[in-house]
Amino acid sequence: MVLIIAMTAFLLVTFFFVIDASKDQSTTSELSTYLSPFESETYVRHSYSAPVESVWKELSNLAGYNYWFPGVARLLPVVETDRYVHKYSFDQFDFLPGSELTVRPRGPFPSGKGMIASAVPNKKLEMVMQFNPFNKEFVSFNLESHNEGTTLTCTRKSFGPFSFLTVWGFDSKKSKILDNLGFLIPEQEIANDDLKSKSADTEDGATDSLFEDRNLMAAYLVNKTLDGDDNIIKSTKDVYARGKAKALLIKINRGTAERPPMPDPGEQSTSKIEPPSTTSESKKETVPPKVDQSPEDIIASVVNSALDGDDAPLNALDNKVLRAKAKAMMVKIKRGTMDRPAMPDTAAAPLINDESQTESPQTTENQSESTEDLINRLVADGVGGKMDEINELTDKVLRGKIKAAIVKAKRSS
Repeated sequence: MVLIIAMTAFLLVTFFFVIDASKDQSTTSELSTYLSPFESETYVRHSYSAPVESVWKELSNLAGYNYWFPGVARLLPVVETDRYVHKYSFDQFDFLPGSELTVRPRGPFPSGKGMIASAVPNKKLEMVMQFNPFNKEFVSFNLESHNEGTTLTCTRKSFGPFSFLTVWGFDSKKSKILDNLGFLIPEQEIANDDLKSKSADTEDGATDSLFEDRNLMAAYLVNKTLDGDDNIIKSTKDVYARGKAKALLIKINRGTAERPPMPDPGEQSTSKIEPPSTTSESKKETVPPKVDQSPEDIIASVVNSALDGDDAPLNALDNKVLRAKAKAMMVKIKRGTMDRPAMPDTAAAPLINDESQTESPQTTENQSESTEDLINRLVADGVGGKMDEINELTDKVLRGKIKAAIVKAKRSS
């Protein structure tokens, strides 16, 4: 007869449990439940941004269980004392395994018995709690400390035909047991690694204020890096100096530039530091546009220099409007919607070394030809298999047009 009643009750609680679980619940804890005819278990896991000592302090405060433990109206100590006030206070209570408690549940059931089964400070707390005359639960709290705070696990087990009462109302109330406890635990910063790294970066970044001139700062970073300090560039906050130093290091490693002199920290020259070129280098050296030039001449000068591969005059322009116009003109020229402007007859034109002053016959021939004649001639050569002159073209847009025309010509033939 008892077995039939238990089975009927189990079916009923399963039905209501499914209804309870189908409700929308909000919790930040990890949850799991287990239910069988004579055994049930609930599992709740939660992480706190607080040290384990703070979590243990609230967990061992038995007088405050009514604030966060679902189903507990009050916990009272069982002490032998003549004073009435000590029967409702934990001042004379020994927080040790074997100490008895009185559990006053929320609801129509009378007070039940409780006991501390095990207590390891900052590690584990196990208790036996009776919330009704039919069922007794074994409650276990396990604490785990880590760099980000503390992880607390709550496990509640019960055995017998009325063990289903442990999972009754779990999804609606009992699952929030550790969420409720979190409101009583003050959040604290556990790991200060990020703060330490930021302070270290700040200390390392003090080198940003050594020079007002960013070019001097770049030269300083290059010399420090070549001397073995690989982290000084990463710790520098000045993006311009950091990028210029990296570019100069690449040129030095390739052998196209020499190591700049180590600047004096007291030197505050605003002159631009250019790495000295090697004797074997026969590239064009450009002179920044003069101030007395017209805006059109400045734009034409820097555009021609940039198309020839020297972006320094363009990047050195202080006038943002002129720099934007020059970049827009370069885009149009590369797209083929605009012709390349003539180089103005001023000192801003690129100065060519003696070795490169004599242009090759091929370059002179290309300049004397018009664009259409050049395209027609190179397309004819490409169809015939002569691609050397086409591949040597520096104008990527023109080279692409010629190759596309070659493909069309081969398809049509």
